[in-house]
Amino acid sequence: MNGGNGELFADLALLDGKIVTVDGKESIAEAVAVKFGKILSVGLDEDVKSLVGPETEVIDLEGRTVIPGLIESHCHPTGAAQQRALTIDGSYDAGVRSISDIQARIADDARRKPEGEWINVVNEDDSKLAERRHPYRWELDEVAPDNPVMVTTIGGHFAVVNSKAFEMAGVTKDSPDPMGGRFERDPETGELTGWIHERAAYVLQPIRYGRYPTLPEAIESIRWVLTQYASSGLTCASDGGIMQSVLVRALQALARRGELPIRIRMDLRCEMMPDLAALGIGEGFGNDMLRINAIKIIADGAISARTAAVADPYLHRPDYYGELAITREELHRIVMEGYPLGYRFAVHANGERAINMFLDIIEEAQGRYPRGDPRNRCIHCTVVNPEIIARIKRLGVLPTIFGPYPYYHGDKILPAFGAERLERMFAARSFLDAGVKVAAHSDHHASPYPPLMGIHALVNRKTMKGLPIGTSQRISVMEALKLYTINAAHHLFEEDAMGSIERGKLADMVILGEDILTVPTETIVNIPIDMTMVGGRIVYNRES
Repeated sequence: MNGGNGELFADLALLDGKIVTVDGKESIAEAVAVKFGKILSVGLDEDVKSLVGPETEVIDLEGRTVIPGLIESHCHPTGAAQQRALTIDGSYDAGVRSISDIQARIADDARRKPEGEWINVVNEDDSKLAERRHPYRWELDEVAPDNPVMVTTIGGHFAVVNSKAFEMAGVTKDSPDPMGGRFERDPETGELTGWIHERAAYVLQPIRYGRYPTLPEAIESIRWVLTQYASSGLTCASDGGIMQSVLVRALQALARRGELPIRIRMDLRCEMMPDLAALGIGEGFGNDMLRINAIKIIADGAISARTAAVADPYLHRPDYYGELAITREELHRIVMEGYPLGYRFAVHANGERAINMFLDIIEEAQGRYPRGDPRNRCIHCTVVNPEIIARIKRLGVLPTIFGPYPYYHGDKILPAFGAERLERMFAARSFLDAGVKVAAHSDHHASPYPPLMGIHALVNRKTMKGLPIGTSQRISVMEALKLYTINAAHHLFEEDAMGSIERGKLADMVILGEDILTVPTETIVNIPIDMTMVGGRIVYNRES
């Protein structure tokens, strides 16, 4: 509303705080005013108080710290929602400590399901099981011989299935391995162990759920997942690889109703590109709550599964170099079809072989169909070297690296990659020193989504057991905060709308229970989120 003197009053005012603006000058303010969902003013308390009218909501920060809304530059909230609707949680956080725990959950589900109906366990993590290994096919057969079973790891790039699942998929010990995947076999007998790698799981993918979630199931599950995201300080998330139309429809329904807890940017899987092109739908289609961002392609395996396509062999398997998930020819075809149509690409590439293949093709595409500021993204971009970093900078490719991995998965990957190679993995320091706008992400559900865990890991570079991991790549707290705010916004072509607390930008902010700039860095992961705001709207309040 307007005051009698024509002054514009704020809808919301945050007073008496420490406002970490991330404005490029590292300015610290005392107060913020919000009007129509955007920042009206940032500055001194007395200046913002002049914008407080009779209907202004006022929050007394009492000295607390406010940071820009945190942006997750690559995760899978709709995938997590689909799993929640249709699967069993096999994670450590769900109480799974051993293979027998997994068996018990499968047996319980089998008792409630008819013969032939699929049982799906997700988020299994062998490094957190007492046996320190995945279950085998016959161990799943013991508890569910008449139901097909699939146990998928936390990263989604490895799974275990039982005999019934192989039978329903028509897979035998003589079946060829699909391109970009592998059915693991006993080296002595040749029998299938049940372990399946990368694209081998795609053989079972069309039948494993039996069905996709209904629209009401998808809406409820997505709302629940995004509410959890909001509680961690996230105000925007880039969903990296949506394939099912029901998930897109659920997001649209929530957006139409004004019920999306946070903003969503969609990277749609390359399989959807022909349909999008036929409809004339491209990057930027949508609004500030829900928008299409890029086309997603998977080029290689996973770090947590130790299947990334690396240049040097894995230490625990000296004859193994990981897996490419797509041929050079197929990746080339997709990019060359999409580039002249204006699509940007977000390519999952962990190891040097996959990263270089992606960069080769982007360089050719830019030569054929030049465009200014293309901002293609290298998702994960984990194992790098000076030559790769120089190419990324020259081509304008934007890398987003795993934030939580050094902390959350560090103890598992140390033996596979070794201390020397880990000095050039999750290479935040090297990218920043080269002038590359790197961002960070969780890849949830491959690792936990709270962005403060990612900031904690990038700053401290220690595993959960306290072991140092690639310490030459440590960055400062402010630098890590930028990876989850203004740099992430740049990746989404939205640095003018979000990523910092500045006049005219969307009023996406987080109130912290402790000062992230002054607490001991070892405690960053434990900082409470007091409140999360999206467009000035409170979407999470710890007190309520």
